[in-house]
Amino acid sequence: MKLIACALPILASVPGVLNAQVKVGTSLGPFVLVATVNGHGVSVRATPVISRPHRASRPTRRATIPRSTARGTAASVLATAQRFVGVRYRYGGSSPQSGFDCSGLVQYVFGRNGVDLPRTSRLQAQAGVAATGPVDSLRPGDLMLFASKGSRIDHVAIYVGNNRMVHASAGAGKVVYDDLSTPRGRWYLARHVASRRVV
Repeated sequence: MKLIACALPILASVPGVLNAQVKVGTSLGPFVLVATVNGHGVSVRATPVISRPHRASRPTRRATIPRSTARGTAASVLATAQRFVGVRYRYGGSSPQSGFDCSGLVQYVFGRNGVDLPRTSRLQAQAGVAATGPVDSLRPGDLMLFASKGSRIDHVAIYVGNNRMVHASAGAGKVVYDDLSTPRGRWYLARHVASRRVV
């Protein structure tokens, strides 16, 4: 109330206020008082405050999204991978300039699409969520993980769709597409041990 009492004389003395509409409001117990100064004078209106039933506060729940699924789409990942087909294979390589090994290519391609993946194929085998089922149930952009000697994961590729994958292949000496229905592709399929969905 003091706010309105003090503000009205000041507002009335300011040039131009009488040609405009100015509102000043305050709470007074169970009422909200609003005084309006305009060209017709001063009007005061009291409105009762409507109380709402109290609700018990619930703890805020955050949706947790794994870092590996934060951004990126399969189409953009595959388009990025295609740009590096033909880049030479180099063990430990992680860039187009130096060459790629299998996990270096995967990390680089997904990283360019906002998806952070670990550096090695064994750690990439823990990213995202498991994509179970046969190869024909995989989605483009899924990771295919292989164990060429026993059960230890030592190779990773990106599933493209239509029974094909793209990967940095030591045998081919570069980044290539491989058709899984060819003899070379069947060799990989026999050593396919897991798949992960990260986009």
